[in-house]
Amino acid sequence: MGAAGDPRADPHQGSAVIEAWRGVAAALVMYVHFWAFSAQDWPPLRLAHTGVDLFFVVSGFVFAPYLFGRALPWKAHAVRRFFRIYPAYLAALAVYAGMKAANGQPLLFMAEHLSFLHVQSKEMAFYYNPPFWSLPAEVEFYLVLPLLAGAARAAHRRWGAAGPQVLVLALLAAAAALRWALGWGSDGQAQNMAFIALHHLPGVLVEFLLGAVAWLVSAPKVRALPGPPPRGGARKLATARRFLESTRPLSPWLRCFMAAAGLAGWTALALWFGRVGDAGVDASPARGLVGAMAAVCFALMVAASVGTMARPAGPPSPGLRAGLHTLAQWSGRLSYGVYLFHMAALRLAETWAPGWGLSFAEVRVLAVVLTLAMAAAVYLAWENPWRLLGRRWAARLGA
Repeated sequence: MGAAGDPRADPHQGSAVIEAWRGVAAALVMYVHFWAFSAQDWPPLRLAHTGVDLFFVVSGFVFAPYLFGRALPWKAHAVRRFFRIYPAYLAALAVYAGMKAANGQPLLFMAEHLSFLHVQSKEMAFYYNPPFWSLPAEVEFYLVLPLLAGAARAAHRRWGAAGPQVLVLALLAAAAALRWALGWGSDGQAQNMAFIALHHLPGVLVEFLLGAVAWLVSAPKVRALPGPPPRGGARKLATARRFLESTRPLSPWLRCFMAAAGLAGWTALALWFGRVGDAGVDASPARGLVGAMAAVCFALMVAASVGTMARPAGPPSPGLRAGLHTLAQWSGRLSYGVYLFHMAALRLAETWAPGWGLSFAEVRVLAVVLTLAMAAAVYLAWENPWRLLGRRWAARLGA
């Protein structure tokens, strides 16, 4: 998770704020696996598992320009995505497989994990590392993106700038309806087809599309794409022009309202979830929708925050601003490694705890330190070199 796109595609991509949100998503997921359901746990914070949904929202935000009409060279896209996500995942899979072998456990479902086909059951998805379950959905979004981008380009040629927007909103409505149907039809005990689909792209597409809408809302100004004017005569062209001219940046007050609404919504959802738990959710009209509801809150906060840290220096405190910018950038860079390796770090810390006489809290602190160290080492020595190689290869393909 947290894989970044090519920053040349859009000024939002690679921004410090987006990197910071990736870091927040990774921290939320790590919290759930380290502290949830323990004696030190506060039940409302169990909703931190929606950090995965935040990752999906951020991915939708980053790739939104392609959903609104920007051309996407599919070969270069495939190369960048492969080298961004697969090498680090392969390293993590090797670590967890090594742990299984060291404990005398069989290496099951290896072919499925190597091919991102491992979300066929909870046992298969969680066998090596529970967070691995979300990666097939992310990969599926990457595979579908060129098709969606092509449809958006066609809609832009036919109806102008409003065409891709109507397309995305229609897809969002359909994805939300499908999410509701899958949620009500899913059975976690029997692990029926609806339950499995809920954890693949059909079920989580709504999160990606909410991220795309957040990008549209936060864009400083929508500009017409290069190319011939939309077909249909001067009337449609004038309509598209009026739409473009009506788009304005978000005001500071509106940003504050959106951020407050998103935070308040997530907090209210967390308080309710902490009180009723999964059983209460399943018995309510929100069955299967908690992640999507949290994604709405995240989309509001992401859209409101973009642009607030656009420059690393400036009055009134250049040093503090530059420091925050650097911290945000590195939190994003390490987010994928944190997501992949934090369970391995926890298992190591728990293994060492008896011999070192560590308390529960000390084990978790050690696990956090190990997680950050592993994520940094993998990023510098393995993940980033492969990522840069993918970018160079994609550039030769004309990206």
